[in-house]
Amino acid sequence: MDFYSNEWSKPFKHIFEDEFWGKFNQYFNGAGNQPKANIYESGNELICTFFLPGIKSVEDIRLNVYESVLEVSGVINLEYNGFRLIHEEQQQGSFKRTLELPFPVRKDKVEASYKRGLLAVHLFRLIPNKSTQAISIIDEE
Repeated sequence: MDFYSNEWSKPFKHIFEDEFWGKFNQYFNGAGNQPKANIYESGNELICTFFLPGIKSVEDIRLNVYESVLEVSGVINLEYNGFRLIHEEQQQGSFKRTLELPFPVRKDKVEASYKRGLLAVHLFRLIPNKSTQAISIIDEE
């Protein structure tokens, strides 16, 4: 009996594990709970917007930027006291979204605001400083 239960599935294993299930992995590993995002560019500036309905306080959102990566994470809570959820299409719970930006941005100049379910993050291009700086040498003699 073990032969039949294991052997017959071998030819199909590759199809269902890689091609078929690969399309659904985002929903099983938590990646499906990512907010929708847009990136807008104008010269040396970017505006990134994230659709985050259900955020009760901006303290529920964490925003990190490093080089050309913007990361937004937090918790969306859409509970109604005294009611039990019987049908869910609006995702809630923990989320994390990482965006690859078109260029490195400044860490010291980031502006973010949240209004009516939309997080807007204003970023500025990091322009490398090509000027030279004199380095002092310590005489230890």
